[in-house]
Amino acid sequence: MIAIVAAVLAAAITGIVWGFAPSGTVPSASPTSPIEPSETPTPTSTATDSVTVAAMGDMLPHDSINQNAQTANGGYDYSPFFGSITGSYSEADLVFCNQEGLSSGAEFGISGYPAFNAPEQFAIDLRIAAGCNTISLANNHINDKGQAAINKTLDVWDSLQPLLISGAARSPEDQQKISYTTINGISVAFVAFAQYSNNGSVTSYGQNIYGNRALLTSLVTTARNNADAVMVSMHWGTENSATVDNDQKEYAQLLADLGVDVVIGTGPHVLQPATWLSRADGHRTLVWYSIGNLLSAQLTLDQRIGGIAEWDFVRDAGGGVAVANPRFIPTFMSYNWTAEQEAAGDLLARTDPRVYLLAEGQDPMASSRLGSTVAAQQANVATVLGPDIAVGN
Repeated sequence: MIAIVAAVLAAAITGIVWGFAPSGTVPSASPTSPIEPSETPTPTSTATDSVTVAAMGDMLPHDSINQNAQTANGGYDYSPFFGSITGSYSEADLVFCNQEGLSSGAEFGISGYPAFNAPEQFAIDLRIAAGCNTISLANNHINDKGQAAINKTLDVWDSLQPLLISGAARSPEDQQKISYTTINGISVAFVAFAQYSNNGSVTSYGQNIYGNRALLTSLVTTARNNADAVMVSMHWGTENSATVDNDQKEYAQLLADLGVDVVIGTGPHVLQPATWLSRADGHRTLVWYSIGNLLSAQLTLDQRIGGIAEWDFVRDAGGGVAVANPRFIPTFMSYNWTAEQEAAGDLLARTDPRVYLLAEGQDPMASSRLGSTVAAQQANVATVLGPDIAVGN
């Protein structure tokens, strides 16, 4: 499976460019290998250079999601779940997704909550069908089945050649690697961290934990020194709360002071505000405290309203790169579930899971019995995100 997918992708997809935390010069290697370090990219650009980023939240392979992805031949196909939204971000250069959990396959047992492990096809469809090329593996479920399953998940993603990936590692040396890519002359670095692991048996390197401030500071500082733009994913916050907590505020400001351009928050499973923070260097950091869920089988209305956060990295006349035009397209997570099935608590009875653009979700929302409307939720999204974000359709 992995070899076949790698062959399909190799002709069309640029691999990861790796760098290291400081301990001398950055080693170099062939840029065609996604798992070997290579020299940090040196940008050569014009004043019109720009990179468009689209970011989608938690991708949760719950049991009913996996069940609905099963095919007649015994395989899996998650691609129909995304078919209604991909056109809205098809022009993005970087597409961020948080794979919340493992994709280490049947060898480790396919399971949903509370110990997530999806088939390899889940990662394949995120990469190919959903178009995700910037991958965070830093979340509280990435270690649900231990280091060997993390290693297998990384093998799967190596074969898929995302442009950027961070958050999990096979060794202490791998943990020091930073993911870089260059698009339209602008070099972008990406680092991802989680607040904790649900599995208390965790190696020191398998998962990036942001409470390890030395690690966070080292990786982010190196990224800042070697790229035009720096994005950091943070899996943090209070679950199911739209309120930003003190831990989030503390670390957001720390990241801003370290020179991060954009912070992508995941983890609360609901939307939270987005804002600009002043940086120690006089620039500003765009912080999305939580972009919510994208694909899941969670139940409440606020867990089913997510979206696609977008912004641009733009090179200015002075040669610097700034963040511009933050915007958001709301989505609605739909599935079919009768009132009788819901009353019986039959979670596996749900069928046809599908992510819709909220503006196109009138019928699915009306049939969901959630007691709201598209117009009401569009207004609520704008209120939650705040005045700094343009909410579109």
